[in-house]
This record gives sequence, structure tokens and C-alpha cells, in this order.
Amino acid sequence: MRWGPRPRLWASQWPWRWLPSRRGRWWSWPSHWSKRPRGRPSPTSPPRGKRSPGTLGALGTPGTPMKRGYTRPMSERVEHQRAPSPSRPSYWPLFAATFLVGVVMISLGPLLDPILADLDIPLSQAGLLSVAFATGMLVGVFALNFLLARVPASLTIVVAAWVQAAGLAASGLLARGLWTLFVTYFFVGLGIVFLNSLPGMWVGSHVKVGTHRAMVVLLLFFAVGMMVAPLVIGAVLGLGAGWRWVFGGEAVLSAVVAVLLTVRPMSDISGRENLRLRQLRAVIGFNRALFAAVLAASVLYIGSEFILNVWLPKFAIDTFGVGKSVASVAVTLFWVGLVVGRLVVLGLTKRVAAWRLLAVGMGVMAVFALAVALSVSLEMVMAMAFVSGLGASAAFPLILGFSGRFPTWHAGVVYSAVIMAGALGRIVFPYLIGPIAEAAGFRLAMGLAFVLAGACSLLAFLLPRVSGEGEAAG
Repeated sequence: MRWGPRPRLWASQWPWRWLPSRRGRWWSWPSHWSKRPRGRPSPTSPPRGKRSPGTLGALGTPGTPMKRGYTRPMSERVEHQRAPSPSRPSYWPLFAATFLVGVVMISLGPLLDPILADLDIPLSQAGLLSVAFATGMLVGVFALNFLLARVPASLTIVVAAWVQAAGLAASGLLARGLWTLFVTYFFVGLGIVFLNSLPGMWVGSHVKVGTHRAMVVLLLFFAVGMMVAPLVIGAVLGLGAGWRWVFGGEAVLSAVVAVLLTVRPMSDISGRENLRLRQLRAVIGFNRALFAAVLAASVLYIGSEFILNVWLPKFAIDTFGVGKSVASVAVTLFWVGLVVGRLVVLGLTKRVAAWRLLAVGMGVMAVFALAVALSVSLEMVMAMAFVSGLGASAAFPLILGFSGRFPTWHAGVVYSAVIMAGALGRIVFPYLIGPIAEAAGFRLAMGLAFVLAGACSLLAFLLPRVSGEGEAAG
């Protein structure tokens, strides 16, 4: 043992053991300065050869001595391990499915005129194609809620994508008249309703804070599909391709989305059950007035929107004598306005009540839908369609967002009921345009969109009373 004064060392001569200690001290004594002789155990440490209770020796059993240089394996050091962070769900397959729904759902409008000319379908029966599509959607909604609730959502949506692909391929290859196309297009609607419903049901069941905002984000991809598809279809028709090629391309796109949903499956919606009459009474009985108001709003909005989606290109062709590719631009501008409006409304959903946004938006849509019907030039039709899309931008996401006011799995049922009500609106009102246009003219027929949108705007003032929203933001 060395005695005497402690040596003065320069910083470059400090031994490595003077570095900050892992025990929390910023310094450490050299071993030869210790007052305790080397080799003698500390009074507070257990005797040599014994271990304190609760410690593990080299063999992993209590009471055995710990060998020098022993490192405890990671499997034993569990007290300091971090819990694995839960992986975030992948939203992109849901976005892709919603985008595909927009592409397929809007395609009937730009293709209506060449289909009528190719298959010799009169104008008064043109609305039956929309009826076939919407009837398939209606049957799909009933199957989703009354028969297929126990089937995993990831499997259901994949099968639905393949059904839609098969229906589109059959429509392009096998249709030889009105009724053969009616049957094949029915299966397109049957498949698309699952792709349209399940992503929104997932949001309504899992996202309870900011439901309106989440619905706007999801349906923004739907709006992008609606905006892009008419431009692409118009360009394809302008190049000389027929409507059958368009259906074939959509069938390929549906198959690609089916593969994507297989590789990246969506998580399941917990608590879903096949609906029985008593359960349906429980869902409706939770808030009967809100349930009825939301369904009525869906019927009115979808009816007014699909009058413009399906009939606006045909209205431009018959009224102003323009080509098919130019007429498709009117629908595209309607959905450009709708996309721009949804981006604006996305920042307002936290500050403005949902019913106020719905009332103002549908009022704007009503005024400019009437302006579309009274337009004197194609340029005016396009401008009025754009502003009408701005007004309609957030209507359906806001209506669907009210499903979040219902608890747990009830929200998914309400979401499906809203889709079903929209299918009813799509069956009835777009079909009426054909007979009215043939009997009284296209301008009067297109004015029906003004009536429906105005009624939906007035209905929005009832929603704060029945939902308990009041002046709070949606």
C-alpha cells in the first residue's frame, strides 16, 4: 500500500478509472487510495461465496456465487426492457379502395352516351343502368349487416374487389343489350358497396375523436378518383376506344386493389354481429331522431349529387352539341371543386359545427345546381358545376361523421345504413331524370338537383337538436 500525499496529475495523466462512474458519481477513487484493504469485502456486502436472496448466480439459481466477468443474459434483464410500441395500422390500402370506388362510381356518366348509342337504349330507359348499380349496392348493404358480420373484414373486402372486377369484365365482354348490361352492372354495384362501406365503418368504429375530420380525409381519396376518372375516360373515348375498353381497364384496376388488400390486410372491426330485429331496434332506439335525420340527409344529398354525376355530360352533349371528351370536363370540374372544398373544410371541422358546414354547403350547391340547369353556354355550365362542387364538398363526410355519435359497433351499422339510404337516393332520382327530360326537357329535369340540395340544407338545421351538438365544432 502506498502512503504519502496524493499526487498532482495533469488532465492528460488522469487514469481511465477517474472517468464518470456508471453509479451516478462524476468521479471514481483510484483503487490504491481506498481506505479499505484490497480483497476484504465491504461490511455491507454479503459474505464471499453467498449471494443475497433474489439475486442470480452464474448458473441462474439463487445462492450460487457470481463468477468474475459474468454478464446476465438479456432474457433475465426484463425489468429495464421497454414495451414494444404498437404498430400503426396501414391506411393506404383503405385509401386505394376508396379511390377505386370513386373511379368506378363516376364512370357511368361519361360512358352513358356511347352506351346508349351502341346498345340502342332510349333516353327514357337510360336511368335503369343507374338503378342496376344502386340495386346491387342495396343488396350488398343488407348482406354486409345481416349475413356477413362474422366474416373478417379483411377477407370480405378482398372478395368484394374480385366480385367488382368480374362484374366490370363481364359488362365489357358480355353486354349485348339493356338487360344483359343491367345484370352484369348489378354485380359491379354489389362489389363496390363493400369497398365503399368497410373503410368508413372502420373509421367510425375506431376513431371516436375527430370523426368528421377522419371521414373528410378518407373521402378525399374518393373525390380524387371522381375527379381523375372523367378526364381519363374522356381522353380514351377521344382516342377512338369504346366504352368496353374502359370497363376492361377498371376491371384490371380492381384486381390490382384486390391484390394490395390481400398483401396489406386491414384490421378487423371488433364487436360486429349479424343484425337481428332486436339489435336493429337497439341501434335505432339509441337516438331515433338522429338516425332518421341522417338517413334522410343521405337520400337527399346522394340524389342531388348523382343527378350531376350521371347526367351532366349527357346534358352538355344534348344541349350544346359538344363532343364526349369535352362534356366529361364538366363532371371533372364539379369534382375539382369538391376536392378543393374538402381541403378547405378539413381545417374548419375543429372550429365550426358540422351542421353549420352542412347547411351552408348544401345551400351553395342548391343555388349553383339551379344555375347549371339555366346556363346559356358550355363555359357557364363548367363554371357553375365547379362552384356547385365547392358547396357539396364536405356534405357526405359530415353526414357520415354523425355515425360516430353512436357507441361501439352501432357506429358501423349507422354508417352502413347511411350508405343504404344513399343507394335508395341513387335508385330513384337519377332514374327520374330520363322520363322528365324526354317529356319536359333537360333543363327542367336538371332542376331536380336544386330541389334535393335545398331540402338537405334545410334539414341540416334539425341536426343540432337531435344530435346534441349545439354550437360545438363537429
